[in-house]
Amino acid sequence: MSGSIPPSQGGETGSTPVSRSDYSYILFVLLVDMKLTLVAKKEVAKDTKTFRFTPEAAINFIPGQSFDYTLSDIKYPDKQGSIRTFSISNSPTEGDFIEFTTRMRSESSFKKTLDEKEMGFQIEAKGPSGQFILDENNLSERVFLAGGIGITPFRSMIKYIFDKNLNIPIHLIYSNTNPEEIAFRQEFEEIAEKSEFLKLHMTITHPEESNEKWVGNTGRMDENLIRKVVKDISKPTFWIAGPPAMVGGMQILLINLGIPEDKIKYEKFDGY
Repeated sequence: MSGSIPPSQGGETGSTPVSRSDYSYILFVLLVDMKLTLVAKKEVAKDTKTFRFTPEAAINFIPGQSFDYTLSDIKYPDKQGSIRTFSISNSPTEGDFIEFTTRMRSESSFKKTLDEKEMGFQIEAKGPSGQFILDENNLSERVFLAGGIGITPFRSMIKYIFDKNLNIPIHLIYSNTNPEEIAFRQEFEEIAEKSEFLKLHMTITHPEESNEKWVGNTGRMDENLIRKVVKDISKPTFWIAGPPAMVGGMQILLINLGIPEDKIKYEKFDGY
């Protein structure tokens, strides 16, 4: 369809304190106000769309960062206003564009308005920002815990690691309600098959709601699943992204497992 995305060759954002020595270069990144032009949109999972924009000028960003977007003409006003924050879901290696991927909720005035826009529409944006980012110079093992659309910053990081052929061991534990809601499923499966760095572990909480016969992990992310896929939980850094309840639950679980707080990074995705 016209404006479709060719194959590739947010809410509260936070983390436990980040070492200035690790990420000191973030302090020198200035937020930029700009206009982004909508050039494509594509459904990437059930009720999940990716929006692609081209910037006025080249943008440098780090995998895991986000933009604030402003719609001045929301058709269906709500109490959340005209500004939303979305993580960048594409990698800097993919080209001179910015993408975000989001669940399309009928109650979201922002998303409904944006989805009705034609190609060529310009949206106001500010960024990039955020400290939930990939430090490519740190080659230590990471465990990514993704709940639903919290996968987006991890998709940016994983694609970057793959494209740059970096030796950063990743366990991706990715939870969804049913298989149809797994965003970037085929891409993750292909990367895991083609590379050594990514170990993919998907779990489904309600397989009975799907037409697909699911043969993988079932149930929510818990201690049993983490210990099943991570041989030594004392070694990696744990990164959590998803709905606030999921993120909070995972933080408590990891702390109870003896993981130091400075080895737990998080980003909360509020539903909007």
